[in-house]
Amino acid sequence: MSTQTMRKGTGVALCILIGLTVVVVGSRVGSDVRKAEIPVRPPEARSFAPGGVPAGEPAPVFALQDLDGNEINLTDQRGKVVLINFWATWCPPCREELPHIQRFHEQYRDKGLVVLAISTDRDKEKVRPFMEKHGYTFPVLFADGKVASAYKVRGIPVVYLIDREGAVQLRKVGYAPGGENRLEQQVEKLLDHHTGHPL
Repeated sequence: MSTQTMRKGTGVALCILIGLTVVVVGSRVGSDVRKAEIPVRPPEARSFAPGGVPAGEPAPVFALQDLDGNEINLTDQRGKVVLINFWATWCPPCREELPHIQRFHEQYRDKGLVVLAISTDRDKEKVRPFMEKHGYTFPVLFADGKVASAYKVRGIPVVYLIDREGAVQLRKVGYAPGGENRLEQQVEKLLDHHTGHPL
């Protein structure tokens, strides 16, 4: 066998050996990655995260225009439970949550709940057609920079529940299926609750 043939054979064998090493090491690494536990907070933990305006603190007051140009003032809602929802027409989680907001509005408004859905849409012209298309009847206000800053809104949707005395009782960030059940429980508690202390 010539020296050249031996060199070719050695080179091929070396390539095969390197290839097998890569496959074995890669499969082990992949296996380790698949076995690794990645901590993920449950949807409820994400949805009802701390932060924002603390529970028990007075809700920041605002006066914003609704779809018809009327000014709605938060202080005028004193004595009622207020659900504030920061949202936008282009936001998929918001669109998932809004049917539940509509249901709360219909089911609890005669019991003392006021829904104030604060749209963060830059194109305000899209909001009324969106509301009409989906049959939503809850009041919609248009956000300004001050209200978003006061409520520490970093992303949407965000829901705040405010008690009859004007204190923040709950802040919910984002939407996960099932989160509306806990929110509804808190709405019902606040409707029956008449103190300014956090639940």
